[in-house]
Amino acid sequence: MELLVTLRKRELLEKVLPFVDGIIVGKFFTSSYHCSLKEIVEINVICKANQKKIYIVLDDFISEDDIDALYKYLEFIRKLEPDGIYFHDLGIVTAAKKYGLSDKLIYDGKTVACNSLDTAFLLSKGIDSVVLSRELTLEEIVRILQNNPRQIDLQIFGHQRLSYSKRRFLTNYFNEINKEFDYLDKEDLFLVEEQRDYKLPIIENEEGTFIYSDYVFEMFNELPDLIPYLRRGIVDTLFIEDQTVIDLCCDLHRLTGENKSFLRDNLYQNHPDRYSSGFLYQRTNITKDE
Repeated sequence: MELLVTLRKRELLEKVLPFVDGIIVGKFFTSSYHCSLKEIVEINVICKANQKKIYIVLDDFISEDDIDALYKYLEFIRKLEPDGIYFHDLGIVTAAKKYGLSDKLIYDGKTVACNSLDTAFLLSKGIDSVVLSRELTLEEIVRILQNNPRQIDLQIFGHQRLSYSKRRFLTNYFNEINKEFDYLDKEDLFLVEEQRDYKLPIIENEEGTFIYSDYVFEMFNELPDLIPYLRRGIVDTLFIEDQTVIDLCCDLHRLTGENKSFLRDNLYQNHPDRYSSGFLYQRTNITKDE
């Protein structure tokens, strides 16, 4: 399994690079991984010099008005010669052909790839790999991995995206209450529902509005058994403290079945947060009667 980490800050690169196999970065058509184009070029040079892989993420929807900007960005990406492109909108498949990038595509539909048939269909269309839905149980993940060994990517750590919309939720809210507030691209804002006491991180930028889980997903105990089947494991660093990211990458780099509990306990003790196994042991299709 390749261990990948999303890079939100250029200054973290050298600190995590020794412990990972590759870096995920982005600028346009993504939720929050907004390195500058100059930084991406620099990161690409450093990764290649250190025999590390670099992946570009385009995880937003593409509209007709975005086509010209998308083509310009894909031309920039083509020159980088990246190891892969994580994408959400299926329109990217057609656009990528124009720039000879079809063999670099990795489908990440967030909640879409939920079974072996859908995964096999995407792979049959020439997609390099598929990222599984964040809402699957461990049993479902194992079944899909066994049916598609070494062709599956999985988010193995981080806040999980619950919702994305082109609509500007925060803009509409602050307009409604007639209040001026600097809310764009902020990572310290939370959505609190009236009848619930937990906080959902929320980000609005030029691409739209993104809502994330209140908990930090981790799977230290389960991961060692999945590693032989996984193509890539993704650490999503959004909302995660820098030192936590550094220590986490170091621990995952040396994770085994023997030390998994020790490393998990270290994480909980040294970097307290609201950690959770997410939906690994909780079905999402439970009916009201059940």
